Amino acid sequence: LLVAPGGHGSGADMTPSVDSDLVLDSRAWRTSVVGASSECLDPDIAPGPVEAEAHAVGIASELRWASHLGLRAVLLPPPAVANVGCTVSSCSSYARIVNELLRAGLFPDSSASSNGSSNIADGTAFPPCVALRVPCSSRGWAAWNGFRTLCGHHRGLWTALELSADVGPADADTKAVVATVAAGEQQPRQKRRHASAILDEREVDRWLGEPVRFVILTASAFVPNKQGFPVLPKMYKSLLLGLFKYNVQVILAEPEDQPLVQSGGGEAGGAVDSLAQRLSYVARLFQSRPPLTPAQRFAHSHLDCLQAPLQPLQDDLESETYELFEADPVKYAKYAEAVLIFLKERLANGRAQPFIVGVLGAGRGPLVAAALSAAERVGASLSVWAVEKNPNAVHTLRHRKRKEAAWSCVEVVLSDMRDWQAPRKADLIISELLGSFGDNELSPECLDGAQRLLAEDGVCIPRSYTSSLAPVSAAALWAEARGLVGSAETGLDPSLLDTAYVVQLHRAFYPASAPKDCFTFKHPNWALESNDRSVECLFEADLDALVHGFGGYFDCELYGNARISIHPATFSEGMVSWFPIFFPLQVPVFIRRGQTMRVHMWRRHDASKVWYEWALSEPVATPIQNAGGRSWHISLL
Repeated sequence: LLVAPGGHGSGADMTPSVDSDLVLDSRAWRTSVVGASSECLDPDIAPGPVEAEAHAVGIASELRWASHLGLRAVLLPPPAVANVGCTVSSCSSYARIVNELLRAGLFPDSSASSNGSSNIADGTAFPPCVALRVPCSSRGWAAWNGFRTLCGHHRGLWTALELSADVGPADADTKAVVATVAAGEQQPRQKRRHASAILDEREVDRWLGEPVRFVILTASAFVPNKQGFPVLPKMYKSLLLGLFKYNVQVILAEPEDQPLVQSGGGEAGGAVDSLAQRLSYVARLFQSRPPLTPAQRFAHSHLDCLQAPLQPLQDDLESETYELFEADPVKYAKYAEAVLIFLKERLANGRAQPFIVGVLGAGRGPLVAAALSAAERVGASLSVWAVEKNPNAVHTLRHRKRKEAAWSCVEVVLSDMRDWQAPRKADLIISELLGSFGDNELSPECLDGAQRLLAEDGVCIPRSYTSSLAPVSAAALWAEARGLVGSAETGLDPSLLDTAYVVQLHRAFYPASAPKDCFTFKHPNWALESNDRSVECLFEADLDALVHGFGGYFDCELYGNARISIHPATFSEGMVSWFPIFFPLQVPVFIRRGQTMRVHMWRRHDASKVWYEWALSEPVATPIQNAGGRSWHISLL
């Protein structure tokens, strides 16, 4: 505790729980101590305005003392509205004083999206912050959501999730009880249940999208196993394992007045719950996590890291970017499989060789190598055009033609695929112009412009691709996007939230059951149908949630049954070339269980650019974002 018992007061009138800051050195305060604010200072439960102001002054004094000490974090007591049976309807006064202190810069406007990689050298994985304690229940989430909304989604505010057995009927789905009370009948006495028995899987998942910094495990959160030793119930265990991915810190509360005792049963004959036993259990649980797969190791440094989508026509890629994409163990194998299917079909039909193949946007040659590998497997001969507009990458293509015997059939062409005039028609054109949303790197425009190179019965790889969209609750990502050029206090650039970002979604929750399809493109597009699109997607919320934006994905048919996908339901396991795309909302939208969210998405173009616009019409109408491509577009030039 920051304050000694009965030591509440303002400034120098407050009595700290330690004699002074000289008790420890600054590094020890910063790396080893988490402060706890007093439980009794919630202004919303004060009997009158004078007492409420005194409570507010007390909170401010404690937090300023914690800031003076340089503590790594301060735990705020749960708002009264989070407690079952509380008659307070709001946490507004409590949130107001905390928000005022955060806005004043008492704690840094730290990024809630940190994946634990910062400040490792001095023993802290995160910047200092304040963390609001809330129970792990639907009522606790509602209190947290109200509190952080009142605080303007400040990035210095996190949550400390309390797991215990202390929960009342109000947190259960008690429709029968509600109906009884509404009819004027006496409410039946309910049997008290462990809190974890009331949680369902979706409620557990919802916390995985929140900025949880601490998990507080009380003794009552544990139940005895058959041998009498303390373990966590299934739902709590699942939640903690999920939160371990975010480098949360676990706080074990001391045993309560009635420690967990299990007599009899098992060879041990009985066991008394102790802090050491609970600590040992949590440590074993942490160590039980499976090792990261190669794809997970690759993505680890990119978790919740916002990246600008590529501009493939406007910019030339650097060598390091090419190298990163070429490390994908799945993508080029799938392309080779697609070419193999095509070649087998042509050979079976007795078509004349060599087959003419145009690799459009050849980069440093991985697609050329995939095509040559497929041809070697079936004994087919090829004549390949490697068309690339980046002069720096062309040097690599020419080097490979000189050094690799298999490239003797390759002609390197420095040109934009839309401008080059081929000496003859191709049997097959191959490209890898897909973006995270399928079409957001201008694959439709590029392939439409290049399909004149294709014979009438020629084939495009890819043949088709479909984008999809899903509402996402991702407080960390949204706060990061909003804060890229400043904080809410210093003024924001509205264009930041009109921009989509490529991101490996990590600390995220999806309140609807599955993504919905948006735009489909097929190649060749002989009729040159417009690539402008519009779609309306309806999602039903599985439970109450705060939606911060939308995750975007694609699913692609390369050729035949060869596919690549980042859609959650059809994801190409092990593929690392694409992360999802994130379309943020200007203001997060609250949606209740069972409500419909109606999402509108447009793909538009003019002579120089392509862009997306998005908006909601239900449950509330929102302004159309990125109208006219004012903030973000993909250049056609």
